[in-house]
Amino acid sequence: MTISEKIYHYLRINDITVKDFAEKLSISRVTLSAMLAGRNRFSQDFFEALNENYPEIDINALVNKNVDVAFLNEKGPKNPDSERIIELEKSLKEIKKILNKTKI
Repeated sequence: MTISEKIYHYLRINDITVKDFAEKLSISRVTLSAMLAGRNRFSQDFFEALNENYPEIDINALVNKNVDVAFLNEKGPKNPDSERIIELEKSLKEIKKILNKTKI
């Protein structure tokens, strides 16, 4: 997963809008949208604000391309449904792998 995909995943499981996320990080929605769309690179300021405001997000795992959805630290607030959503997404990924191997 890319950084953008992981951030969108985090926003989805925690029911946070891009606008609210940008406001909490003290950046404009347009700037955040440009980063998420790949038009702008994620800045050091972005990661510093992310680390300060969302300590439950593991920055190292977030930037590691080999880590899928396991980028959340154990500490920090969680949406009660987030673990279930993560498990369902893992299951769907496994189903997709199986379907890709057994194309009919």
